[in-house]
Amino acid sequence: MTGSESDDLQLLDEALVRLRRLWTASRAHVVDELGRRVEMSSVLVVEACARAGEATTEVTVGDVAAFLDVEPSTASRMVDRAATAGLVLRTASTVNRRRAALRLTDSGRGLRARATDARLGWLGGVVADWPHEDVHVLAAVLTRFADAVAAAPPPAGAERGRP
Repeated sequence: MTGSESDDLQLLDEALVRLRRLWTASRAHVVDELGRRVEMSSVLVVEACARAGEATTEVTVGDVAAFLDVEPSTASRMVDRAATAGLVLRTASTVNRRRAALRLTDSGRGLRARATDARLGWLGGVVADWPHEDVHVLAAVLTRFADAVAAAPPPAGAERGRP
């Protein structure tokens, strides 16, 4: 690896660490129907359930764990909090009686819409002065990068849910 490639990887690493702000910045704007702030873990559970629901007929805690890259026990606690907040329902699985199936409530679907609107609004403000072509290229390259990261095996010795 050349010095320039190493420098580019360092810059990429730094940028990715800083990008976590997208989620923390959106947290302040995500509220339930009564105007109460919703825990980011519940927003993530709702997003996991919505996306898994697009790909499968039944969403499980295991699906949430896989989407969030956390241990099933951690996902279960996160789902419990989201259920207590009225965002997801645990129902009996029709596939495996030992599992629970997760379903978004109307409140959960509304929360997802508000969270998405908040993120897109914030992103739109961040790139408001950018040429459309730059935003298009960034979206395409970042999507390609996300796909490559998802397909890559974890670093040697890395545990699920831990850097």
